[in-house]
Amino acid sequence: MDIIATTLKTSHPTRILEWKHESFEKFLGSFQSDIHFELGITKPDIFNSTFHFSVKVIMTYRHQSNGEIFKAITESNFEISYHHDAPTVEFLFGLIDNATFEFAKIFDSKIQGTNLVYHKVTKPSLTNLRESLQQVIDYWDGPAKKFKESGGERLTQFKNLPVIPEFKIYNGNNVTMEQKILRKLETGQEVSIEEREMFEALGKFYDDLNTQLSVLDYKTFTPKDIQDFRNYIHYAFNSNCLITNQATITGDLFRLVVNESVTGKNETITDVKFLTYPPLEILKKKNRYNRASTCNSTLLYLTETIDTALKEIRPAENKIVTISVWAPKRTRTFTQYPIEHSEHAAKVNPQVAQGLQALKLLNDGQDPLLARYMSNYFNLLAREYSKSVADENHFEYMLSAILSDNIFEFDDNNPDFNYDCISYPSVGNSFFTRNLAVKPNIADTEFKIIRVIEFEVIKAHYGRTPVQSLNTCCISVAEIKNYRETWNIADTGQIIWE
Repeated sequence: MDIIATTLKTSHPTRILEWKHESFEKFLGSFQSDIHFELGITKPDIFNSTFHFSVKVIMTYRHQSNGEIFKAITESNFEISYHHDAPTVEFLFGLIDNATFEFAKIFDSKIQGTNLVYHKVTKPSLTNLRESLQQVIDYWDGPAKKFKESGGERLTQFKNLPVIPEFKIYNGNNVTMEQKILRKLETGQEVSIEEREMFEALGKFYDDLNTQLSVLDYKTFTPKDIQDFRNYIHYAFNSNCLITNQATITGDLFRLVVNESVTGKNETITDVKFLTYPPLEILKKKNRYNRASTCNSTLLYLTETIDTALKEIRPAENKIVTISVWAPKRTRTFTQYPIEHSEHAAKVNPQVAQGLQALKLLNDGQDPLLARYMSNYFNLLAREYSKSVADENHFEYMLSAILSDNIFEFDDNNPDFNYDCISYPSVGNSFFTRNLAVKPNIADTEFKIIRVIEFEVIKAHYGRTPVQSLNTCCISVAEIKNYRETWNIADTGQIIWE
């Protein structure tokens, strides 16, 4: 039986978080009272068909001379069953009303025999709370709303790609059979023979999908094809295999921009705002996909060497380029989603080889059924992230970009997989080095530009294999002139060239 859109499943006892009541003398004179609410809501737990809603009721009395003379905070928590629709404002307001009533009972009990004995708790107003309630509902329903507003709908077939198996289809439920079985396998629960057969078929689906995607002709896509492909991919990947790599970044990282492409002039850049991740509004206007970001998202792309940056961006001759050198602001580990299931990349990159070996060891400890499923999934992911894409064919980035958005959207659903960045082998540098795609908030709070380099490319040799050097600033794939660098960057973002 389907669950009604939103129903109260459990109401936990109201807790007193704070209760401060000053002496009678502090109340003499003029004072004002206020009551307000702090609301909290989690993204839905699809496996238990619930989400959590909390209401803090905060009442204060403030004296014109003596400051805060009374403060009481209670917290009421609710577990809510849902089907697939977001809760309504009226439904959540009912819970606030419930929490306020519980607060009032505690208040009436605790003020007996005090100077507040005749004071009452004001009932909440739907009019005053409507905007706040809508904000928490938008947070809850954000990913689904975003998908719908983009014209999204679940599409089970697209061109020659395999038809979405029935085990991935929702059919009016809030969880698919694939998601249920995957959860069981990941947590070591018993899986029936019938469920194992279903899951085996899903592993084959990813294998077939990988084969067909490798020959998909994106160049022929019409605007409708683009939307249909997105809808199909959102359905095909409604379950995700999540892994993490906790890594400390010790060396410098690099980002290259062609000056003319960001300022409109082949002249020196004097502000670091042109060297960080591009503003989202500009990307939306360009309507272009990148390897790890869609037209509706922005990331800071960093790489391990200057040669890698040159080979990937491939600036034209006689163009001035600027390279920003980035480093973490403090020593800490970064939660990375590693794209390291590439046998080809592992042959030339020791770090990828190490990561691939770790994945194999992880699979060895899993149920063989889950191991095969994960292997097919990661093989597809690795191929998408490691394929060579011509600049004019940016639509070929669509799949890796969409999956990257999905990876970063797991932040609220699963705190254990709160990713700072995605790491993947550099295609432009034939996998010898790796790139990082860093979330904007992590770039802003955890990284800084420590140095800026400028030069003009006079002759390009981007087809050349870079010199393998411990010096990450080595330039061997281009002939340059007018090289200069500065460490002098003002707090305002001004780059001071000497």
